[in-house]
Amino acid sequence: MPSLDNPFIREVQIDGLELYGVNTHYLKKYFPSGSPIIPGLKPTTFRRHKPVDVFRIVCLGESSMFGTPYQLAANISSLIRKQLRHLYPEKEFEVINVGAAAINTNVILDLSKIIVDYSPDLVLVYTGHNEFYGPEGVGASWIQKKFTKTIAWKYELQDLRIINLIDRYFLTPLSSSASSERNLMRLVSQKNAVPLNSESAERIFSLYESNLNDIVSIFAKRNVPIILSDVSSNLLFPPFMYDTSSQLLPFRSEFTLITKDYGKSDYNSALTRAQQLFTFDTTNAFVNFWIGKIYLAQNDLPKAKYFLTHARDEDLLKFRAPSRINEITKKVALQHGITIISSDSLFGSLAASAGIPDDRLFREHLHPNAFGYYKIATLFVQAILKNNLIMLNPQRPNDLLPFDMDSLSIPWLDLAYGDISIKQLTKQWPFQNYTPQLFVMTPSADSILRQIALDVYTQKIPLAEGCLKSAVRFQQLHQYRNALTTYASLIEDYPNNFYPYYLSGLVYKEIGDLKNAIRYYEASIQRNRNYLFSQIDLGLVQINSGKIDDAIAHLNTAQQLAEKEKSSPLIQASIYYGLSAAYTNKGDLNQAMVYIEQSIRLAPDYQAAQLLRNNLLRQK
Repeated sequence: MPSLDNPFIREVQIDGLELYGVNTHYLKKYFPSGSPIIPGLKPTTFRRHKPVDVFRIVCLGESSMFGTPYQLAANISSLIRKQLRHLYPEKEFEVINVGAAAINTNVILDLSKIIVDYSPDLVLVYTGHNEFYGPEGVGASWIQKKFTKTIAWKYELQDLRIINLIDRYFLTPLSSSASSERNLMRLVSQKNAVPLNSESAERIFSLYESNLNDIVSIFAKRNVPIILSDVSSNLLFPPFMYDTSSQLLPFRSEFTLITKDYGKSDYNSALTRAQQLFTFDTTNAFVNFWIGKIYLAQNDLPKAKYFLTHARDEDLLKFRAPSRINEITKKVALQHGITIISSDSLFGSLAASAGIPDDRLFREHLHPNAFGYYKIATLFVQAILKNNLIMLNPQRPNDLLPFDMDSLSIPWLDLAYGDISIKQLTKQWPFQNYTPQLFVMTPSADSILRQIALDVYTQKIPLAEGCLKSAVRFQQLHQYRNALTTYASLIEDYPNNFYPYYLSGLVYKEIGDLKNAIRYYEASIQRNRNYLFSQIDLGLVQINSGKIDDAIAHLNTAQQLAEKEKSSPLIQASIYYGLSAAYTNKGDLNQAMVYIEQSIRLAPDYQAAQLLRNNLLRQK
């Protein structure tokens, strides 16, 4: 009997809207029961009943599409949404991020069969790094290796009780070390070394091509456009694992001498030693890596790229997609006549040494930094525009937002989370002596902000709460732009939530920008007319802006809400104070006096009301 306890989509209501919410725990069906770590999906929501003017984009992929190590705005899907909303301000965009860590095209194919039924207008795919170690990769059971179609059957049956028996008798169990260590890279790889020219690698390449063809076909049958991207990785990141067999044992001392010669800039000597080792093992990732580094130091870029690429491909731990993966992606795109973008070529062109993607774009071996994600998102947006997929002329053609945290609504907290996450990741196996660059979580950062970021990372507080707390802290520090950027990021994710609009209005009021304060207060009220403080604050700001009749209308609404909610005397006194000030500006001193007396009766120590009453008495 099928289980409905773990649906991909759940029906939810947020701010009065009927929505679908992606089940963040859905991926547990693809991992063995009892796994100590299950990657999650992003808590994305989208309209249950899709309006005709909504353009819905689905983003498929692994951790790089998810946005690792970031959590909020510094990822491909969020940056695409931000750019499209900027280009088409009159259009509504829903961008559903279905990327996740540790999955591969076996899982993405299964997810595609589900997501196609939710009316996507466009599908974007960035995948290929996890083919070896994702579900049913090199650790698949013998029956799945022999008969690949059983993978799809397994997923179809996954919610049936009988699958427990299949798990018990046919699937490879977790080792005790994987169960005891909360390390996703160790968990998914099981330390399986995979030579490039091996039967296991050939099976993975074949399966990737089959899966990608099927994924494209699923959406093609529904006439849903799809854009593929090849994947990129850091070629200057040393290989995780290389051959240390007896064949090379006599030359281990040479490894040390090579690094010493390189450190002394004696590149000719280092190259000679490395080439001697190369004659014994042309597929050794370590040897290829050092030859590539030496050629790079000598500014021989073609040879450097050749050997560094081979070092990545020959890495026995296949956490970075070998070149063959990108070749297959391009082949599938050509066969189906669909658009493909080359993130790898772009990253090569942006690198310090042309053609060799490096630390300038990556946080470690393969996850881009915020700028890297921005550039991939921009490539996708440019492909959307070039192919006229939205069928609407952009109001701001060729006016993409630049890489700027404020204009892109990337909050400080997202960057801080990325710093913490990447620092923790690279402390664990298989990283060795790697020190990642930190962008904002530096010793000089504000201690309260640092603690908020740590509390979010350790799940002591939710991400949204952390955003609110960090924004308040920025206001206390008079760093208003950072506060506004944080609220803007919440608005981007939850455009129908009134509260971030209200808080933005407070910041603009504090810095004296009354025009924007009014705009955000009005946006807050548009989404929730019954929030008392939006009505009060808008009314008070409108008095200072000379919009007296509008102010009176909002303050009267506030007075009705306050009575209904039985608000505190001080809150009601502030409303009557505002009404008194409004009528004073209209020249109706008698009505103004009535309201100010009510204010003082409710709050006798209200100094602003006392001052206004004294002024009214003098005018009379």
